[in-house]
Amino acid sequence: MKAGFYPRMAVSGMRRNGRLYAPYIATCILMEAMYYILHFLGFSGVMNGMPGGRTAVDMLGMGTYVMALFAAIFLFYTQSTLIRGRKKEFGLYSILGMNRRNIGRILFWETCIIWAVSTTGGLIAGIGLSKLAELGFTKLIAVPTRYSFSISGASVVMTMLVFAVIFVLIYLNSLRQIRFARPTQLIRADKAGEKPPKANWAVGITGLLFLGSGYYIALKIEQPMSAFLWFFVAVILVVIGTYLTLIAGSVILCRLLQKNRKFYYRADHFVSVSSMAYRMKRNGAGLASICLLLTSVLVMMSSTSALYTGSEECLNARYPNEIGAFACKYGYDETLPSQAARMDAILKAAAEEEGADVHNNYTYSEYSISGYFENSCLQVTLNSLTDMAFIDYDKVAQIMFIDVSDYNRVFGHDAEVEPGQALVGTAKKSEIGDVITVGDVSFDVAGRIDESVTEIDPTAGGAASPTIFVIVNDVDEVAQAFTDYRDYNGEPMLAWFWYCRFDTGLDADGQIALASTLSKKLGEELKGKGFSNYYCESHEAERDDFVSTFGGLFFLGILLSMIFLVSCVVIIYYKQVSEGFEDQARFEIMQKVGMTEEDIRKSINSQMLTVFMIPIAVAGLHLLVVLPLVNKLLMLFALFDFPRLLICAAVCFLLCGLFYGVIYKLTSNAYYKIVS
Repeated sequence: MKAGFYPRMAVSGMRRNGRLYAPYIATCILMEAMYYILHFLGFSGVMNGMPGGRTAVDMLGMGTYVMALFAAIFLFYTQSTLIRGRKKEFGLYSILGMNRRNIGRILFWETCIIWAVSTTGGLIAGIGLSKLAELGFTKLIAVPTRYSFSISGASVVMTMLVFAVIFVLIYLNSLRQIRFARPTQLIRADKAGEKPPKANWAVGITGLLFLGSGYYIALKIEQPMSAFLWFFVAVILVVIGTYLTLIAGSVILCRLLQKNRKFYYRADHFVSVSSMAYRMKRNGAGLASICLLLTSVLVMMSSTSALYTGSEECLNARYPNEIGAFACKYGYDETLPSQAARMDAILKAAAEEEGADVHNNYTYSEYSISGYFENSCLQVTLNSLTDMAFIDYDKVAQIMFIDVSDYNRVFGHDAEVEPGQALVGTAKKSEIGDVITVGDVSFDVAGRIDESVTEIDPTAGGAASPTIFVIVNDVDEVAQAFTDYRDYNGEPMLAWFWYCRFDTGLDADGQIALASTLSKKLGEELKGKGFSNYYCESHEAERDDFVSTFGGLFFLGILLSMIFLVSCVVIIYYKQVSEGFEDQARFEIMQKVGMTEEDIRKSINSQMLTVFMIPIAVAGLHLLVVLPLVNKLLMLFALFDFPRLLICAAVCFLLCGLFYGVIYKLTSNAYYKIVS
């Protein structure tokens, strides 16, 4: 054959199927542009030197991997749809004398052309929009803006390589679809009859069981640590359950509608329900994909927007004072009280030397021991790592012993505790009876201090595991009872924590400078004394990290949501175009027997509303069920404002619903033009 024959055939085929290939190429361009932007912001060094930029860069670096994986899956799915729509064309090529190798060459050139066009367009769009994205990103994370323009060669090369690999996989999948089909099967693909699917109740019930299990996990989890561990299990169960339920449930729905004579035997319902009944088994998976994409967008935007708008609240909860110092040492040491007094004196003296007005001072120490808390008893010892692998993390708890004199002095109380007694408090749902037992030591519960827990630790509600505060008569005497407890590595399970936090009246720069000075003083004092950890931090120094982390997550959520929504649009578009061509002949017959254009439009609206309300309704249900679990995860970031999360979720659902309605209108018009 003449040189250039196969490229011309490839271009000709794409031109004839422009209705299908134009949105596919546009989607490829958008995904490559987004990938370039994420890689540019995450790996090009453009964020180097910006306050808090390192954390934000880590967020975007993670986003590049998510983007590449999603692009591979989605483009793989879309290309498979395109090839199915062109089987008749390839069958005709086979009858005219082409073998599978010739068709493979046409597909090869198609793939190369699409890769070249989409990569060129994607890089041009990505480079052109990268500065705008950088400006928006720096605005979100509240860092100084740079107005110089740059192009990352590494990002260009990485974009080309990643999508080259994706298109190679797409080409191999295209060959697979054509290789095993006979020419007669290809050319008659659109004429092949399809048996009406049976209402498979077993599949539907199985799907509901998966959904119910995922929902149960989402609603049952009480502790943030368990929410973190079980989140992906719940997601997998919901994904499987959604696919099975919508595949089987959509068929069952059509069967129920057909049995309803008053509904079914109407001009605006008869054709639409009949058409849906024959293809719902196949399209149920498409509806499930749309539903899960919408759910991903809703969960992502609800959580990240709640974090971003509540970043100041999270910062204040995690760092309630301007300056905070911490030290930790494992095991019991009788010299620790004197060491605590010395550290406190050194820090206060150094702060006053720097011109700080020390006030709102909270300085105290506590002993901690962790274990498995059940029936008001803390099991301190674990036999092995195997025990930890199967432990119920909802019942893992940390006991904090505080001397009653410190409790009264620091937090302004006048409590009295007798030897053998304790005041107990927790921010979690931990059942505590009249007696609390820790290891082999029991205490009579003299009273509850649940309302005072946030005074002691403002972040107690968001701790990875429940924290139970136990106020005792003599904390040193209590601590000595646990000196022999060791973990499976032989290390002491008892830990001594020292906290010091206070306000200074200094400005932001003064607080940051003071924290650095105090860190050096603390390091000089504790060096070589066996302390496992110690540091000093300031409220203002941590602000950049909080804003950059939450701003980075919000920015990443926006970009990924845009991609997911565009992907959702493409799935809907291809679904309507393919169904429009399938239904074209049916509506032509119905017009010949008296169906008017108004009846056609009513039938189309009936079908669209029936089909397209399912994904958004189920996505809303998924969001409603998963919000309590998301709330537990946000507690790990010190966000305890569940009403804020609900408001963000409601706004996101409203915006997503409006967007979905616009897409419904556009696709219904495209469908109408084809069938009419």
